[in-house]
Amino acid sequence: MGRMNLDDLRSQLPVTNEVAYFQTGTYGPTLASVLKEVADCMQYEASLGPARPSTRQLLVDKEEAARGSLAELLNVKPNELGLAMNTTRSLHRVLRNVDWKEGDEFLTTNIEHVSTVDASRALEKERGVTVRVVDADETDGAFLEALENGMTDKTRMLLISHVASPNGRIMPVREAAALAHENGIPVLVDAAQSIGQFPVDVPSLGCDYLIGSGPKWLLGPMGSGYVWVAPDHTEGFRPYFTPDLGAWSKPDTPIAKPTTRSRTELGTYNHALVIGLGEAARTMINVGQDVIRDHVSMLSQILREAMLGTPRVNILTPLEPGKSAGVTTLSFDGYTENDMHKLVRWLDTERNILVKAQWLTAPLRPDHIGMRISVAGFNTEEEVRHLASSIQDGVKLGK
Repeated sequence: MGRMNLDDLRSQLPVTNEVAYFQTGTYGPTLASVLKEVADCMQYEASLGPARPSTRQLLVDKEEAARGSLAELLNVKPNELGLAMNTTRSLHRVLRNVDWKEGDEFLTTNIEHVSTVDASRALEKERGVTVRVVDADETDGAFLEALENGMTDKTRMLLISHVASPNGRIMPVREAAALAHENGIPVLVDAAQSIGQFPVDVPSLGCDYLIGSGPKWLLGPMGSGYVWVAPDHTEGFRPYFTPDLGAWSKPDTPIAKPTTRSRTELGTYNHALVIGLGEAARTMINVGQDVIRDHVSMLSQILREAMLGTPRVNILTPLEPGKSAGVTTLSFDGYTENDMHKLVRWLDTERNILVKAQWLTAPLRPDHIGMRISVAGFNTEEEVRHLASSIQDGVKLGK
């Protein structure tokens, strides 16, 4: 596959012929090339038999190439990645690796994904862990100060999103990780909303663990995700009961150096999804994450400028350069939950536009609901202007 442009990317997404799609932060549409790789792989297994040596070898080769593409996108080594069915399962792999004791503390922020909040509640109930939540609603400086004040000698892990799911804010991950490490606290970064939006050099974030999603901004297959573990944490990373030598190993078999892959991928899994995820990563490399970032920045500015002048509409996403990417979250003065869902449905049925009614807090607060708009690399200026004018019309009409 050679170099691609944004028109090439859009041409691989048939949904763009049907609707103005601004829901990538929830589920990105799957690339046609990814669907073909997945279908071809499964058809190959079905036709020739998955246990046949020649079948296995071809799939192993394609899978290794796919892992290499994802690793290249993230600037990590392939064996530092463990593949999973989604970001949430990757999250649980990391959390289950910690030998939590009653009284331990788990530190996170108030703008994390609901899956993190649910996992936090389970840690409280099942292990007696104290969850400390830092308010991230202020400036980066104020947040980092509050974060540092929230760390104690009982803090066992910090979890922070790279891009916050509720409002699209790019969090100061490097600075937060540095503060945590000064206090001997390992750091888990939720990158589900960042990888695929803009260039991300994972090692430079300074975290110890990172989890990500295939079907969001990477436009990969549903049911795919991954976890990255820093090399200096691999030896102690044991999310499952995994012996260093298997039951069929001969007594004189040398013990191989553990990898994230060997410690996380157990038993049978869907090879086709791995290969499809690799195809998605390869496509993102060929288009260029910098190209996508710049295009999305331009479109987001058009949308936000239009919304700034719209009565009753408030932009909850930071407007300062470098503080957000393709997610723009809006609130509407006087809108209830029912009002928000009504407007989102109207945009779909009357204007052929897909956006999301998004809870802004977890656990939810009835008065804290907004509209989350995900502008991706395949969206166009025409679509964004249509979206902006439609929101304005919807507000005027009381939708």
